[in-house]
Order: sequence, then structure tokens, then C-alpha cells
Amino acid sequence: MKELEHLKRLSKVKSNSRIRFLTSAVSPGNHCPMRIASVISGDIEGLSSLLVGTPECTIHSRLFSPHPEGRRGELHWLYVLDSQEVVFGCRKGLIDALKQMDQAGAKAILLILTCVPELIGEDMEGLLHEIQPQLRARVTYVMLGQFKNISYPPGSWKTMEALGALMEERQTDAKQVNVLGRAPEEEHIPAPSLLPALEQKGIALRYLAPGASLAEIQNAPDAALNLVVSPYAQPLAARMEREFGIPAVSLHTRYSVEEIQQAYHSVGEHFGLNFSGIFEEERKMVLDLEQQAKTKLAGLRYLISCRVDLPLPLSVYLSHLGMEPLLLHLEEFYPQDGEHVKKLNSLGYDPFVCRMVNLEDEVRILKDMGADFCLGYLPGKESPIPCVSEMFDFYGQTGYGRTAGILQRILTVAETIREGGQ
Repeated sequence: MKELEHLKRLSKVKSNSRIRFLTSAVSPGNHCPMRIASVISGDIEGLSSLLVGTPECTIHSRLFSPHPEGRRGELHWLYVLDSQEVVFGCRKGLIDALKQMDQAGAKAILLILTCVPELIGEDMEGLLHEIQPQLRARVTYVMLGQFKNISYPPGSWKTMEALGALMEERQTDAKQVNVLGRAPEEEHIPAPSLLPALEQKGIALRYLAPGASLAEIQNAPDAALNLVVSPYAQPLAARMEREFGIPAVSLHTRYSVEEIQQAYHSVGEHFGLNFSGIFEEERKMVLDLEQQAKTKLAGLRYLISCRVDLPLPLSVYLSHLGMEPLLLHLEEFYPQDGEHVKKLNSLGYDPFVCRMVNLEDEVRILKDMGADFCLGYLPGKESPIPCVSEMFDFYGQTGYGRTAGILQRILTVAETIREGGQ
């Protein structure tokens, strides 16, 4: 198709810069990543922030972070660059601002740098090396120029990774686990059955995500194991493994029975626990659904549109069941996604990749690709392609429950395809 000629195949994508927009239609753009960083800092008890940018950046940030003082004494200050600093840098001004925040009682400070500081090459490593010995507050930073970070995910994963700089060496507690990427209270997102099973066997769970406290983040290196349940937390897990030697088991990228079973076995083995029989009912249900999928879905071709959590590992899983990906919308190419690309290519699939931001216009292109169904959001009351539309319901879920829910929805849509073809 001519409309796809400008896109790259998945095998040619190594970073965000190679992912092109599906169409050139005018779009108001996606969330600036600094917004997400500001929200995260506001949700962590005890963490202060200093956002550095132009008047446009700082005014925008006050729309969703309207109070300079946090709910528990935190400081959320703004540093507005003047015309001279835009050209020559803001090193002196930032040092003065950090000293003022320290004197005002900030316990720890997240510096959020927007486009201009990154464009002019402000040396944040050097600045912190100079100022940190003079401060009681620990300082970390995140560079979020939107020209390098196309959408909102870097505002999450880069900010979470930056929080690793606030952690302090601790003696390992053999019964402590960090759950990375899930808030302490998220009743609206079903927890994987592994978590209550661990608690029942005497393992303490600490949840590290927006909603945690600075104290919990600082104490996190005492854990014997990190469980990763979100792509936003994977880089933080990698940092903690490098700096503190804490091993990690990732759950968010695992969909198949074999992968989930392997992860649960690794966790049990680490703590000397026997999970025999605990997950058997869930496991058998997914095995049955996988067998149905291999019988009923083999050969079907699909697209992945917006609002799908982790399209690459999901595509690898669906390809093992015999389905063929034609085009994938990738909001973000994560540091660990290279492995998923290799796996999908090894199975013989190399779909187009793109970013979709104008679905009302782009749906006509998707319709002409000849896909049997679509995963994700499509506009309009009646989709031109059979669609598994509520995929974002699975955001934050892992384990057998997530896989079962996804397969059940795809099988339901496949049934409508067959009925329509009769």
C-alpha cells in the first residue's frame, strides 16, 4: 500500500526515532513527558520537585500541579528561565534555587528538566557533583526534552529510574520483596495471584510506584527480590540490580503458560517456597484457552492500534498461537524491547510500526490493510474492522488472569468474524 511506504518494518526499529507517524494529518500532539514527571513527584510523600523550563512549561505545569507546597510539607517549585539563561545556561540560578529549597526543608528533590536545558546541553551531572555535598537533601534529575521524548511514557519510566539515585544501601531482608510498578492501593486493577500467595507464605511486599513514600524508596535496597509488573519500572529494576545487586523477575512481559509458570517457579525457588497446586486452576484455564486459540485463530491477521499495553511482547505471544501481525502502534520503544523484536522476527514476522495520533483519518488506511481484526481503540460507534476494543482494561495486570482475559476477548471477536462470513 502506498500509504505505508514511509513506515519502517519492525526489524529496522532500534529506538523511538525510527517510529514514524502513520499519517501527516494535523494533530494537537501527545502529553509532554514533563507533565507525567510532575504528577509522579506530587504523588510521592516526602519528595519535592523543581521544574526548569520556559514560561510556557511552568504555566502548563501549574494546571495539573497548582500548589507550590505539597500535602505533607513537600515543595513543588518552578524555575522560569530568562532570556539570558536560554542562551548561556542556568547553572548558577539552579544552584541557588536548590540551596533555597534545602533551607526551606526539602528532604529530597527531583529536578525536572524540559526542552531548553537539554537543547543547550546543561551539565546536570557536573552541577549535582558540585552542589550535593553542600545540601542535606538528596537531589536527582530527569531530562525530558520533548524533542527526544515524543510522548508521555518517558515521563514515567525515566522518572522512576531517576528515583534510584535517592536509594540508600541497606542490609538485605530475606523476606522482603519490592513490587515495582504497582501503587500500594490499586483495588481497581486486579492483583496477580502470585502477590497474595507470597504474603500468605510470610513474604512482605513493598509497592514502589506513584503513591509510595520517599522513605519506602530510600529503604527499597533491603529487598531480596524485585518483582516488575510495569514497563515503567523495568529500567529502575535494572538500575537496582546494577547498583545494589537485587535480582529481578519481570512479570509484565509474560503471557504464555510456560513463561508465567517459569516466573512463578523462579520466585518460589528464590525463597524456598512450594507453590504446588496454588495456581493450578488458573493454569489449566489458560492452557484450555490457548488450545482453543491455536485451533480457531491460527492464520488470522491483526493490527494493534492505540490503548494496548505492551504491544511487542503481546505480539510475540499471539504469533506463537498462529496469528500474524500486520501493523503495530508503538507509543514507546522501551530499552528492553530489542529482545521482543528479535523474538518476533525469529518467528518469521516483520510488521510495519507507526504512531497513530489521528485515528479518525487513519482508520481508512487500517481498513484497507486486509486485517481480520484489530486490538485496541478505533473511533466511531461501528468499527470498520472487528475490534477487541477494551484492551486498556489489562493495564497493570499480569499473570494467568490477564492472559485468560485477553484470549477470551479475542475468541469472542473471532466468533463474530466466523458468523459474519457464513
